[in-house]
Amino acid sequence: MSGQGQAAGQSSPGTELARTVFVAVGVLVGFVVFLPLVLPVLIGFRWGLLLAQKSVFWLVPTWQKWASAAGVAIVVAVFTGEVFWAIELVRSGAAVAFLTGPGWRENLLSLVPWALLNLAIGLLLLPVSWALHRRRVAWLVRHRRIRDVAVQDFIEAARLVAADRTAAARIGVSINTATGKIRDLDADAMFAPVETTVVTKRKRVTKTTTKSAFGVLATATVRNVDEHLLDAREVRDWIDGAHGLVTLPDAASACRMLLIAESGTGKTVFLNGAMLCALVYGWPVFFIDAKGDPADARSLIQLAEQIGVTGTYTTKWNLFSGTGQQVTEKLMRLLPPPDGANQHYLTEIRGVLSWLQHSGPLRGVEDLRRRIEQPEQHCDEQWQADLVSTIVDGRAGKTAGERVFESLSVALEPLREWISEDGWTYHQPAAQLTVVPVVPVDTAQAKLGDLILMDLRNFIADRLGSGDKSPALVVVDEFPQLVSGEVDAGDSATSLYETCRSAGMGLILAAQSPVGISNDETIRRRALSSGAALVIGRSKDPEDVCMFAGTVMQLEASGAAGGEELNSGRSQHTFVLKPQSVRQAADGAFWLLQGGAIAQFRALPNRNVDPSKVAGSTPAPSSRSHA
Repeated sequence: MSGQGQAAGQSSPGTELARTVFVAVGVLVGFVVFLPLVLPVLIGFRWGLLLAQKSVFWLVPTWQKWASAAGVAIVVAVFTGEVFWAIELVRSGAAVAFLTGPGWRENLLSLVPWALLNLAIGLLLLPVSWALHRRRVAWLVRHRRIRDVAVQDFIEAARLVAADRTAAARIGVSINTATGKIRDLDADAMFAPVETTVVTKRKRVTKTTTKSAFGVLATATVRNVDEHLLDAREVRDWIDGAHGLVTLPDAASACRMLLIAESGTGKTVFLNGAMLCALVYGWPVFFIDAKGDPADARSLIQLAEQIGVTGTYTTKWNLFSGTGQQVTEKLMRLLPPPDGANQHYLTEIRGVLSWLQHSGPLRGVEDLRRRIEQPEQHCDEQWQADLVSTIVDGRAGKTAGERVFESLSVALEPLREWISEDGWTYHQPAAQLTVVPVVPVDTAQAKLGDLILMDLRNFIADRLGSGDKSPALVVVDEFPQLVSGEVDAGDSATSLYETCRSAGMGLILAAQSPVGISNDETIRRRALSSGAALVIGRSKDPEDVCMFAGTVMQLEASGAAGGEELNSGRSQHTFVLKPQSVRQAADGAFWLLQGGAIAQFRALPNRNVDPSKVAGSTPAPSSRSHA
């Protein structure tokens, strides 16, 4: 009986060994498998969404990939070594003595440093844990599974910032993350224009095209499988997706763009890059600069000279160009608008100008004087010449022609400084790049800018009439400031875009805000949706333009006050491109909208230039010029 009791109270050596092995395996699994995962899992699930609201979380530098691989390799090596060590302990019987001996409690306490070491090894798994967590959060954001709408918005904004910072690093631009200001350029920075080769295949025919780029795409740094498989529309004409570049379309008629960005956002650098690309294509470029900054103009000319093209900076424009009807309309634009009291005089001026140009268009003020003195040589009918010579002001003894000349001389006097028969015209540019500074705060120059835009419409009409499809690009910065008060800038922009395409021309108009395009909401929406590519930079009032980026459905839920209970929810449209992201955009960051697609990009910087060394770019000195 005693033997049987002893046998019942004691375990056989095999049972004791099995128990010891079980405990050892449990300790091993706990130490080796679970302890290294504590920190990655804790950080991921406890602070994961909080970290995802920071742009740094979405940055994926090269070292993180190497750190992930190295961390996994080290943990696997440690795990393998510990497994072999534990197996050896069990096989030799040391594990049984370690766990069942009289000092087993002290033995277990001796494992604490080992446990802490395994816990610390989990830090090596943080890079790979973050990579997996980034993809998980990207999936949640993509499917809008995050309950807190504010957190969803913050994460989306952080991803945009991370994409922009990655694009900036790619081109060698250093950005102050707190202010969004560009701090410095790397020694090997990319500068506009950058040439790229685009290969297209259609029906087994391969076509290779060389394009010129002025921007770099800012794509999401982390995308889940759903985003890769998504059948999303891509921006056409302007994007080389294979190389991640923003290029100028190879057809001038496709180069139609409306740029909305406030001052100080890198708008000038962006426009310079686009114009340099056009010059690389061999297109003549006209830049109407309503800022009127001579330093910017000379810098642009030197940039053009660096790529081997000619440029001129001129304040002299030939008003007397075009057909007789076009000259008449430009001269009439100088006079006050009709108000009833002056209608008779305006009709008289229009009639005299029309009659005197039957022999050919006027080509200057002196030409007008000569024709008034000898009207019979230029009028089609004698009665027209008689009316020009008829005295209409008996007190002053002035003829109709003389009164017309006096009225036009008074209107032309403020413009004498900026017009010349030898000045530039759209038909006969002085160089491949023509930079025309205009200062709208000066009343006379504002009128000059309005006439230059009017002449642009005449130029387009002439090209349409003659069937001229040769490429050309016109860029107008601060466009709304050059449009006269009698014409809505939105209407003017829409009509220009609609006709430029037919004339085979490119047109880029820039403004600081959507409201600057037009105060009328209908006209403003028509201009913004004119078919031209819409580019958005930092703006204080971006809602009107963000609307054209589209909307998505988002669930908004309400909860009980002071509790977590969900009371009600509703779906509503929300912006795809958040207005707040546009308000906080960094310098040089833009969004391109066209054809229902959107692309975030960063404008390539311009090379450093020394404006003082630009030969022949300085206009004649003037007491009023660039005041």
